[in-house]
Amino acid sequence: MMHCTHGEAVVEGGDGDGNCCTAQRGARRPGWGAALIALGLGLVAGAGRASAAPPAPEEAPAAEPAGEAAPATAGAATWTWDAVVAEVLKTHPLMKAAKADLATFEAKLSQADWAWFPAFKLEAGATITPQVTGTPLQSDTDWGTIGYFASAKLEMVQPVWTFGKIEALKRAAAAGLDVSRAQMAAARWELVYRIGQAYMGKLLARELRGIMDVGRTWIDKAEERMERLREQDSMEYDQLEHLRLKTRLAEFYMLDAESKLLETRSAEGLRVLLSLPPGAEVTLSEQALVPTRFEMLTADEYVRLAMANEPTLQVGKAGIVAQRALADSKEAEIWPDLVIVGSVAVADAPEIENQQSRFANDPYNTSSAGALLGLRWNLDVPQRVFRADEARAKALKTEYDVEVQKDLVEVKVRQLAQDLANKRELIDVLATAQKAAQGWLTATWDTYDAGFGNFRDYMDALVQFYTRKVGYLQMVYDHNVLVMELSRAVGVDIRTVTAADVPAGR
Repeated sequence: MMHCTHGEAVVEGGDGDGNCCTAQRGARRPGWGAALIALGLGLVAGAGRASAAPPAPEEAPAAEPAGEAAPATAGAATWTWDAVVAEVLKTHPLMKAAKADLATFEAKLSQADWAWFPAFKLEAGATITPQVTGTPLQSDTDWGTIGYFASAKLEMVQPVWTFGKIEALKRAAAAGLDVSRAQMAAARWELVYRIGQAYMGKLLARELRGIMDVGRTWIDKAEERMERLREQDSMEYDQLEHLRLKTRLAEFYMLDAESKLLETRSAEGLRVLLSLPPGAEVTLSEQALVPTRFEMLTADEYVRLAMANEPTLQVGKAGIVAQRALADSKEAEIWPDLVIVGSVAVADAPEIENQQSRFANDPYNTSSAGALLGLRWNLDVPQRVFRADEARAKALKTEYDVEVQKDLVEVKVRQLAQDLANKRELIDVLATAQKAAQGWLTATWDTYDAGFGNFRDYMDALVQFYTRKVGYLQMVYDHNVLVMELSRAVGVDIRTVTAADVPAGR
């Protein structure tokens, strides 16, 4: 059964794809109340007493997961949790964008690593030329004889000392790579959280569909019996109960429409996340919605985990390093660069007479090579000082922003941890209440069927049973989605982490 114990889920990033997000929000909080469903089902089911037995209520779902689902095989029509997560992380555009961003920062780091490599510049050309003889002061040109002129020049600039410019750029590029990795982790958590909403929503919709189908059966029976008694002008016919039934019919069909909408939103959300074409059916291998069971840590422990792993915090921390490195680079630009400059040049024109005097300017037949130690210095020093000050101020602002983000993350983690702990307790309470409501329903039916009870007592018991059943399913859904949400807020899979994995200190 799908109880979120399959594999490692990774899930706060951007909203990304609007359609996906809309589908997931719809699955997170269905637009109708469990109590209203139970009232509609309970009232019409009670009206169909006749001589039939009462509806056989299902047992409360077991509190423990029912085991691992069979993995989806190649070409199979069903999807397991692991298969959905793997496919979404492989094909979703949000993940592809994060990987492309990572490749960008890897290229920037490579540029910084190769900044010490000498820069080369090559210039070369060739053309035709007539025969030229003589000296620079007196020469003869013969266009009857055509030759060629070719030249090439290779220049090199090798950095020797840059006063920390290259080292600062390397640090900035490495920090940028860390930022990109943290953003990729945020994208993974965001996608898995969305998957959890849609996946759990589809399981919830399937459970509710079963309840609605049972209710529809009893509605049809109740309506048929009421109409028959009215036509027969039977003494058992109760006009008030018949009117109440007709009133509840409209509510039931409205709730049924909401249930179908939940099912569509969840199914379409999964389809879009999986990048499947329109009309593709996503069939889950799990058959029931059961609560995730794991060892829950304290709120303080989750906060310490978040301080060390939460993706947006890691983005901020790496951003501090990058901003400081960029500030160092701006400050280093105040100083010159010490470089070695070298060049090699050659020119050849066979039909142009080579001048033997070294004092003659002969660019047509020559070769040269040389090197020197040079200084490159942009003397716009005041502006560069101000730019360095600006970069330092930005780095300081980033530090303060991260401190604010830490406080926000801590508050969020503590709230989610408390909410999750509450829902864990409520799941057990609702499971017990559902069993009690089932016993109550059986007892009131026996009394009513024997002629000693009244219809309203039976209806109340039936309403309570379906209220508890639907409430239990809704609570399991909320609990399982909260597991994903807290994992995203902490930055680790809380189902697999133990107290031994928690960092010391805050």
